Amino acid sequence: MNKAKQNPLLSRLDYCKNISLFRGLNDDQIRRLLSEMELMTFKKGSVIIREGDHDGNLYILLEGQVEISKSLVLPEWIRARQKQEKSLLKLSERDYPFFGEMALLEQSPERSASITALRDCQMAGITKNVLLSILDKDAEIGRALYRNIACEMVARLQKSNKDILKLTTALTLALEG
Repeated sequence: MNKAKQNPLLSRLDYCKNISLFRGLNDDQIRRLLSEMELMTFKKGSVIIREGDHDGNLYILLEGQVEISKSLVLPEWIRARQKQEKSLLKLSERDYPFFGEMALLEQSPERSASITALRDCQMAGITKNVLLSILDKDAEIGRALYRNIACEMVARLQKSNKDILKLTTALTLALEG
């Protein structure tokens, strides 16, 4: 049985060409990655990634909508109180998002935010070990993916820096005022 011919993700090639993770890859290279991915379904309300968990899966949102949230309190400050979270972002398939890329760069990855399904979602998922195996075998795919991940992380860091500046400014004005 040929896994590549059986994988329903291969029919999503045109969609995947729009995902920044795959920028610079040709159709055959994207198919190679998709053939190793698993189609996953998450019901509305399901937690896809939980902040603080340790796993190395990479996800691509194919259909649905998700919310990215972060704890408002440092984990070491949480005792028996209920964890409070702040919604940071809502994304749908129109945003062509992917999640979990930082896990590829860490030895023992810890999730930096939670991702919850706001609608029923379909995702492509791949484990860190399977993805690293592909990247070890195909340096061209590896270079492109790491470059694309670096670009995504830079964009997210720039947004975080702006957000920190806004919060610092608001706090300063509140304390002075």
